[in-house]
Amino acid sequence: MASMTEFSALVCGNRAFVEKDYSSAIKHYTAALEEDEEDINALCNRSAAYCAMELYKTSVKDAEAAISIDENCTKAWERKGLALDKMGKRKEAEKAWTKALLIGGDLDVYMNVLRHLGLGGQLPPSPIAAAPAAAAPV
Repeated sequence: MASMTEFSALVCGNRAFVEKDYSSAIKHYTAALEEDEEDINALCNRSAAYCAMELYKTSVKDAEAAISIDENCTKAWERKGLALDKMGKRKEAEKAWTKALLIGGDLDVYMNVLRHLGLGGQLPPSPIAAAPAAAAPV
């Protein structure tokens, strides 16, 4: 089995996060950011770890840093919304989540946002399925 030193800081951070060792996860994500300060995955994941530790302002800061690098990063908008919601700023959270929905592209983020908004994480009905059947050609 490979030692953790053989894996990237991001991978080590992800493993620590899954094990709910958020403090170690943050250290690993910070190390990844020392290698590449524009690593959006490290910023988003560190944002999640900060949020899990109830450090919501710091979580928002990392999410916003990711957004400043790529404003179409749905994960960053979702993380920002979650931290804002935990801070009691529901309207701001809904704006962030709406932005994530409008960007689209990441089904997992989309489903998380729907859950955050209290929509149960269910996909809305397809507009195609709801459209009336076209008349048969003559």
